[in-house]
Amino acid sequence: MERLLIGVALLAASACSSGVKPIGLHDSNVPLDARRFVADAQDAVSISRARRDDAVTVLRATEGWRAELTNTSMWPKGSEGLLKKLETFADARVKMASLLLERAELQLELAKSKYTLSTAETAMRNDIAVYDLKPLRDDAEAIRRQIEQANVNVEDQRTSMDKLTLSWWEAYGAFTQGGKDTPVFYISPEILASAKERDDRMKANRKAKAKAGEKTEEGKDAKALPKTDSKATDSKAQPKEDKLELDL
Repeated sequence: MERLLIGVALLAASACSSGVKPIGLHDSNVPLDARRFVADAQDAVSISRARRDDAVTVLRATEGWRAELTNTSMWPKGSEGLLKKLETFADARVKMASLLLERAELQLELAKSKYTLSTAETAMRNDIAVYDLKPLRDDAEAIRRQIEQANVNVEDQRTSMDKLTLSWWEAYGAFTQGGKDTPVFYISPEILASAKERDDRMKANRKAKAKAGEKTEEGKDAKALPKTDSKATDSKAQPKEDKLELDL
């Protein structure tokens, strides 16, 4: 609990600006409703920061996905034209992730600005301190306008991505109709390479077992052959004339 309170205090200190002092959420001198109002503003800052962090993670993952496409050794032959469309589509996805991150950062700044304004308004309503609210309100309004433009940028990019997505799937469909190998387009190159290595190893094991089986069959055939008596064979091989002479 102590660590949580310290974290809340640090959050309040970092979020407040323009010389506005944080209001303690456990200060009994401040009415409960006023403290809840400030606490809601603090929660909005925490939520916006978490969403910004998520946007950072998404951007890094998208950049990593695009980087995998540069592994030309994993590309099937004859796919150069298709890959250009895929790279264009991947660049568009990275741009979208970047725009979403920019908007998330602006939303975090707005949450901080609104928290500062809420704290100042609460302090003035409860005769705790006196602040000039106009600069604080102007700051929040300026960030709102930036967010509106960020929303427009995101929607424009979304429209562009819809067209690029349709173009990519049309090109992909035409490519696959020729019966060409395409797993690289929807399987990670690392996974594909691992699968190929496993298949090669299994084929080698099957060949080794087949050779061992052939040697075993040869050994069984050799053991199955009947033993022959060389003397009996020689006797049977003698001509009839020789046998008559022996009887005399």
